[in-house]
Amino acid sequence: MNLILVVLENFLRMFGLFWIVGGIFTLKAARESEFMDTCLEQLEQKKVDRLVSNFMFIGGFLTLLSGIGLLINSDTVIIILLILSISQFIYFDIKKKKFNQAKSEEEREEYSIKSSTYNAFITTIYITIIVAIKILIKNIWQIPD
Repeated sequence: MNLILVVLENFLRMFGLFWIVGGIFTLKAARESEFMDTCLEQLEQKKVDRLVSNFMFIGGFLTLLSGIGLLINSDTVIIILLILSISQFIYFDIKKKKFNQAKSEEEREEYSIKSSTYNAFITTIYITIIVAIKILIKNIWQIPD
């Protein structure tokens, strides 16, 4: 059982590096999106929906934190992963409601969920499950850190 635990921990550490990079890129994209929102507000002289920018900041920050937690092999990372999953679910729910209320094709396109965002959500779910399995294995067989 130790071998399975070692494999899971090393996989999660390597994935943590990937997740850290993903979090950094998401935060960078969120900053660019925020800049574009500000530019559009100034050009159009009306408020712009900052839903995407705000959730990109939240998602990027939580992705970065969870990547660090995975890299250092902390069991408490599961809390951050659960918060990330819940925030993504809330984001999808808000987008769905706004999509259903959209009056134009442009609004529908704006409120549709990108496949990359959905794939990130699915990946978060899988990683959360793998972390939960690792914690269970560690606790069932009383393997010390």
